[in-house]
Amino acid sequence: MTATEKTYTYRSGKKIELNKSLVQMVVRALPGSVDDDAIVDKQQVSSGSTLITTTSTNLESVMRRSRAVAPTHHAYFEAQTGAEFLITDRIFVVFKTPPSTEAVDEFAGRYGLVKKAVYSDRDYLFQLTTHTGMNPVKLVVKLTEDDPLVEVAEHDLDQRVATSQFAVPLDPQYGREWHLHTDLNDPDYDTRACSLCEDAWRLLDHFGSENVVVAVTDDGCKLDHHDFDSPDKFADWGYFRGERLIISRDIDADPGEMYQPGSNHGTSCAGVIAGEVDALLTVGAAPGCSLLPIQWESDGPSLYISDSKLLTALNFIADKVDVMSNSWSGVPTFVLALPVINRLTELAQTGGRRGKGIVFLWAAGNDNCPISHTAAVDVPFTHGWRVYNDGSAEWIGVDTARQFDRNLVGIPGVMNIAALASTARRSHYSNYGPGISLCAPSSNGHAYYRMDVRGLGVTTTTGQPGGVTHEFGGTSSATPLVAGIAALMVSANPDLTALEVVSILKQTASKDLDFQAYPRTPSAGFDPDTSWDISPIAPFDNGNFSDVGDEDGTWSPWFGHGRVDAAAAVAEAMRRGVRPGDLIFQGEASPDKSIPDNNSRGIKNKIVCDRAFTPRSIKVHVDITHTYIGDLRIALISPSGTAVTLHDRTGGSASDLHSEFNIGSTPALLAFLDEPVEGVWTLHVQDLAAQDRGRLKRWLLEISGLTQSAFDVEEAPGMIIPDNIPGGISRSLNVAISGHLDDIQAELDITHTYIGDLRVELVSPSDTHVLLHNRTGGSANNIIKTYTGENTPHLQILRGETINGIWRLNVSDRAGADQGKLNRWALKLMPSA
Repeated sequence: MTATEKTYTYRSGKKIELNKSLVQMVVRALPGSVDDDAIVDKQQVSSGSTLITTTSTNLESVMRRSRAVAPTHHAYFEAQTGAEFLITDRIFVVFKTPPSTEAVDEFAGRYGLVKKAVYSDRDYLFQLTTHTGMNPVKLVVKLTEDDPLVEVAEHDLDQRVATSQFAVPLDPQYGREWHLHTDLNDPDYDTRACSLCEDAWRLLDHFGSENVVVAVTDDGCKLDHHDFDSPDKFADWGYFRGERLIISRDIDADPGEMYQPGSNHGTSCAGVIAGEVDALLTVGAAPGCSLLPIQWESDGPSLYISDSKLLTALNFIADKVDVMSNSWSGVPTFVLALPVINRLTELAQTGGRRGKGIVFLWAAGNDNCPISHTAAVDVPFTHGWRVYNDGSAEWIGVDTARQFDRNLVGIPGVMNIAALASTARRSHYSNYGPGISLCAPSSNGHAYYRMDVRGLGVTTTTGQPGGVTHEFGGTSSATPLVAGIAALMVSANPDLTALEVVSILKQTASKDLDFQAYPRTPSAGFDPDTSWDISPIAPFDNGNFSDVGDEDGTWSPWFGHGRVDAAAAVAEAMRRGVRPGDLIFQGEASPDKSIPDNNSRGIKNKIVCDRAFTPRSIKVHVDITHTYIGDLRIALISPSGTAVTLHDRTGGSASDLHSEFNIGSTPALLAFLDEPVEGVWTLHVQDLAAQDRGRLKRWLLEISGLTQSAFDVEEAPGMIIPDNIPGGISRSLNVAISGHLDDIQAELDITHTYIGDLRVELVSPSDTHVLLHNRTGGSANNIIKTYTGENTPHLQILRGETINGIWRLNVSDRAGADQGKLNRWALKLMPSA
């Protein structure tokens, strides 16, 4: 982990060896009071202090500047366990005999101390000053070893402690919210449909940050609903009246206007996003995050939206939110004006509360048709019924089209969300085909109201009496669920750009789904010829995932990149963040060299990395002046010779390139995470067209990661797994290594003729249970696999736990006929340094 220097001090009378961080310090001030361009990360570690991460080259200068703000000290870790040792500028002193007042004053003056508290006739608390002449670690050592008056001296440590167990929400309807957790027992519920938000909360150890804001535009929101009534739940709000957007600060703004009786759609969407954990009603995906609702004027299910109004809404939220959820769209044509598209494109990259872009989410629609496709046949896009005011209905036949157009498709940072039933099958009504980004759990229903299809509704908020509905659904429910999960990701890592959030959501989505198709609509007396039902149409008539050349992985016409996985997405967001203890290499070069025009040899410039560690992330910033950046190709070459193209003749006639490339914007950089970082890194810049010229002014390289020592334990029992016995077998490994876990890998070798029967669980010495395999894989043979934090994000729940003790593996066969054997299992344990 962090580069360190070894030292020691005393704690509770015992000598403690410490590692002093060369990239971290502790400041007795809150994060908002500490601002320095060289700071990489800051975390509040007590009610009045902050842990600062910078670089080894900048640490001393940052500390000097910080001391002008508040007392500042190096950060330390216990050498044996890796635990934080967060010293303060205060020490406890226990004198051997009760000192006189004069003796205490003389003692304090000799060491430049201020007496802060007296606890008994021998127990005192002192605070260091600039006159002390040494840091608290050295002072405690000097007092303990050299001062004849002192029996014990030790630090008044700041300590970050966790509650013994994550508290599951006690809201009475939470048990029914199957889309958030896997505990519901219902024949229409397949746990593969769950978004795993509860697991994401466990990883975060909270429900999302109140600083993260999600906008939701719809038919309004009941602001005084019990699931939104905590202080500052709403970052802002607004409602349209004609062309005017009335916002909360306007003198004539009325919060009561944000909800109109009978218009409950927006309230339900807001509940799916961020219903609070308050033991009252329901819970959202990001209960701790904030909302910014905007109300469109409406009439029943119809929203009155124009391009100019949408631009007004976008300009209002431009610097206020991190995510925007829109549970409305249209078919067969949903084309927004070019100024709207341009503004969306801009805000997705540079807008938002953090200036890192806004994640835009749109409902794909509930019409069982494509959203962006030219078909060779007539495709139905309506449900075929006319409903009268008295509630009666008449079959009038479906409307069809061949041209389906949505110009939101293909905009970076914009996602179109499909629906997944609780059975893990595609929701029958859900739109499909090119442009679908992800799917998320929602209700199910037959698009033409002619067959029963299995599936549960979504439990969430409503403005109706009682405040709860159990029947919310459609892509209208799937979309805000993804919005809430995106908010959890930003809570986990505020440095993520919107484009990185979108990429992570796609890359981590689950593809373990039910690909069974639905039967065609049956004939009826009022409609004997149902040949019109041809959806989903070829080539989108199966849900298989395939390689379509998307850098974020395989894609399905039904499910997009897969079912949103909150736990995996949050785990990846956390992994990409700079964690306390991470090593950071920062290199900079300012060659100011001319780039030869129309010359494939180009120029090369080098930065030498003198550090050796396992990389977690990599960033490259380039400053190039050029009059036509469409001429340029830029590649980064690693010490191992791997080349990754950062810029490949894009940007046309634009001038100059001042850009940062990271794993989120340039996923090809992931190739470097499996390589050594030590050695020569080369930037290769080529100008591949004539006339325009430029210069490579400057470039920067930042790599973060950690060094780890791994310990391996294993067992090869060759033990039969009893067939159809829920208790199964349990094996254990006794680990005698001290310290806390930073990372873990689990290897399994199980022979079995139907792995869909098997449930495999790892249990830590602290009795934390992690499911490695839960009856997936169907009729496939054998489990021979290594489980890591990347392919099994739930393993990251174990991070920080004690390594020492009994690790258990529980394996059970939950169905009859097929049998198997546990051949071998092994753990690779990587302690914190």
